[in-house]
Amino acid sequence: MWRSSPSSALRPEVGAPLMAAAVGVLAGVAMGNLAPAAPAWSLPLAAVALLAGALGLHGRGRGWWFACGLLAGGAVCARAPRLPVAGGGTPVRFVATVRDGWSASLFGHANRLRILSLECGGKRLDGWGELRVEVAGKATVAELPAPGARVVGSGELWRGRGGALELPTLRLESALLLRAEGPGYGVDAWREGMVAALLRAAGSDVTRIDAAGIAAALALGRRELLRSGEVASLRASGLAHLLAVSGLHVGIVGGLLWGLLVLVRVPPVWRRWVLAGALVGFAVISGGFAPVRRAVGAAVAYLVARQLGRPLEPLPTVWGIVAGLVLLEPAALLAPGFQLSAGVTLALLRWVRPVAEALAFLPRRAAEAVAVAVVAQLAAAPLQGAHFGYLSLLAVPSNLAVAPVTVAMTAVAVAATALAPLGAGPAAGLLGLLAPLQGFLDGLAGAASVVVIPFPPPTAVGTAVFLALALWGLSRTRRAAAGAVTAVLAVTAWVVGLPPRERGAAEVRLLPVSDGMALIVRGGRSRILVDGGRSPGEAVRALAGARVRRLDGVVVTHPDADHIGGVAAVLERLAVRRLVLPARLAAVPEVIGLRQLARQRGVEEALVGAGQRLRVGEIVMDVLSPGASFRGSDNDASLVAALRVAGVRVLITGDIEAAGERTLVTARLPLRAAVLQLPHHGSRTSSTPAFLDAVAPVVALAATGERPRYRYPHPEVARRLWQRRVVLVDQSGGLRSLLLEGSVVTVGTNRPVRVRVAKGPR
Repeated sequence: MWRSSPSSALRPEVGAPLMAAAVGVLAGVAMGNLAPAAPAWSLPLAAVALLAGALGLHGRGRGWWFACGLLAGGAVCARAPRLPVAGGGTPVRFVATVRDGWSASLFGHANRLRILSLECGGKRLDGWGELRVEVAGKATVAELPAPGARVVGSGELWRGRGGALELPTLRLESALLLRAEGPGYGVDAWREGMVAALLRAAGSDVTRIDAAGIAAALALGRRELLRSGEVASLRASGLAHLLAVSGLHVGIVGGLLWGLLVLVRVPPVWRRWVLAGALVGFAVISGGFAPVRRAVGAAVAYLVARQLGRPLEPLPTVWGIVAGLVLLEPAALLAPGFQLSAGVTLALLRWVRPVAEALAFLPRRAAEAVAVAVVAQLAAAPLQGAHFGYLSLLAVPSNLAVAPVTVAMTAVAVAATALAPLGAGPAAGLLGLLAPLQGFLDGLAGAASVVVIPFPPPTAVGTAVFLALALWGLSRTRRAAAGAVTAVLAVTAWVVGLPPRERGAAEVRLLPVSDGMALIVRGGRSRILVDGGRSPGEAVRALAGARVRRLDGVVVTHPDADHIGGVAAVLERLAVRRLVLPARLAAVPEVIGLRQLARQRGVEEALVGAGQRLRVGEIVMDVLSPGASFRGSDNDASLVAALRVAGVRVLITGDIEAAGERTLVTARLPLRAAVLQLPHHGSRTSSTPAFLDAVAPVVALAATGERPRYRYPHPEVARRLWQRRVVLVDQSGGLRSLLLEGSVVTVGTNRPVRVRVAKGPR
């Protein structure tokens, strides 16, 4: 039925039923993500889906095939595992195995767990597969369970923003809540042994140690040894996929092995079976990540079909594989990696040949290489922008330049990994060859990461329209597809080029990060970001949503992760003029890393202390604390500063607590302000009555994030504010903003509240 000719990329009738069913599956799962769980509906939906498929077979109508896929997607969604409650953490007990090595995270350490069983509220929850786990605290890697170990633990499941089907994150407040039942075993323990062998081969040479990290990432899927700065630079430049084992590397390994088999004259019949087995083995030893599973599944299906003499049409086949993977794992549809790999693969199959034909003035090989790079990057750009909040303008030329280097790096990495257990000498030599290739990649990534632009997150309607156009561009005739692709690119360019949304003379806005403090102050055309929240990418996405492309200043009040975690990403991806830091914190390790990054990016540095005044455009910043002689806790060493904008005073306090507040009040500093950022997010240990009386705010901002780890502001603090008739603005309902103009502060809630500021030094 699926028999077709090689020219089907331009003929809509070939493979149309399969593609219609696949699109239906994606639509059904996407809609199921918005619907509540309904296991009782799964069998009826599946039965009707089979009926629609039978009608499609009889009448060969695309509508029936689409309905079949739609109902099948709805059926699997009805039975898909979901969290029993929405919102905050859900307590669970679990049994699992550790997949990878532990890497540093904002909460402590992170890893993947293969869930064997999960219990919540006395009920067993099955079907979670693999989950990301974050273990808070200061435990060392040696104190955490080894890869391959079977573990028992208790923690909380936290859902993200993707919807009901999105796989949650498992959080543990301490390593004491995770107990290993024995040493590691199985494939993951063997992968750990391979990593250890690479490190032994590297010895004490720093360059070879870095190369061992690259080899472990490319051959074993173990990314914890990669330098954080290197990963960030690759991510900003649009080259991050090169060091995340994926379908690209499956293709490289498959191509190299096929060439080797041809070279040693293995017959074609055996060649396909050997390659299929080798690719399955590569998927296992590289960690079994979803992009690798998808690519290997597609490659094996193609090889087996060729071996059996069955013709395969690439585009309908990949549509079918994508739909099958979504049916097996509905949550995959929400994963950025799945969307990128599936979307780019389909775009390559559909558009490389037409683009290469349009480049006929180039040599054939060059035209094909340019077509692959252009199609891949144009297909990935809207998805990358929507998920990560930025685009690299040099991604296409960078990927063209790095393509041969990627092939060489993958080949050397796989060879070094295979030889490392046999002896350090040959592996060390290969790691030495890998080092200059890594240096070239780092240099190219650093140059490309300079030219990045923010990408505002799309609305629900915009997403639906974009997906409809994208699907049309993948599955219709050339003329219609060309129009759809042109529309997609035009919409993308329009979204990127939209000017910032500005209301009023000045504004203070709480950014919608998940946890921690991040707020932006605008006065006229000047903008200052105060802290960046906990997660590295959320502040960037929030600023992109506000269409902010440059910042006149980034102010860091405190080195805790919930303040500083997102600042590095902002420095990497936005044009920042000045980094403002308390001089007393200049030698703190977390701050040293930011200062080094600022110098690399050409950002001016300002180390400030009590009594200093900075002017940033129309914003004036008076630093009140800490001074050179400050003595106190780390929290009380937070930067305290008064920002004057549009005639209104805004007091920034970081994480100071009662002792720090008492010091400020006793020193009779000019604390009075119309807008107060509540100290320490509104915790019980701050916002003392004496301090609130000294500031006398009319509006208080609780900068907590939308899904904070702790429930702030504390009810006692809220009561104190209510007693003083202070308007409390928290983030429980999403983004909040204040418009400042003269003597009026407008609180940007669903129903705007206008508060008049009394005359005086506010």
